[in-house]
Amino acid sequence: MTGVRTSEAIGLCWKHIDFDQGAIAICESLSKDRTGNGYKRVRKSTKTGNTRYLSLSPELAEMLKSIRPAKAKPEDLVFRSALGCVIDAGNFREDWITVLDSLKIPYRKPYTTRHTLLSHAIEQGMPITSVAYIAGHSDSRMVMQTYGHMINRPDLPDLGLESL
Repeated sequence: MTGVRTSEAIGLCWKHIDFDQGAIAICESLSKDRTGNGYKRVRKSTKTGNTRYLSLSPELAEMLKSIRPAKAKPEDLVFRSALGCVIDAGNFREDWITVLDSLKIPYRKPYTTRHTLLSHAIEQGMPITSVAYIAGHSDSRMVMQTYGHMINRPDLPDLGLESL
């Protein structure tokens, strides 16, 4: 519901969510430790090193409140594994497949959720610079390269065939 990168979602802590102001601060991630065995994650800044603030829709705020533990600490992760640990991408993928199968939805990569949100933003007429901000891109080039085909798609002309 935010279009954040997977590592940004995995690294999101309760202190990053301000329900009163209706915003989420995306300022760090839990990225894969490339030097280790792939299971360890390392907390670091976002890919671009910038903090961005995303608005909480009423639906997103409601969902987040519904999963917030009664005694959540500011440093606690918002999204955890079933055992309360940091999410492992491999295990998450298996659960993802199970959920899609149960809903009879053809497989698609979890990262598709990011692409879907950004695509909908463009289809709804959101300015490219705003889409780039949501995505965490430093400028709009990547958005144009990835989603440019969706911008200003023309409608076919009305040929007036109904009067024939």
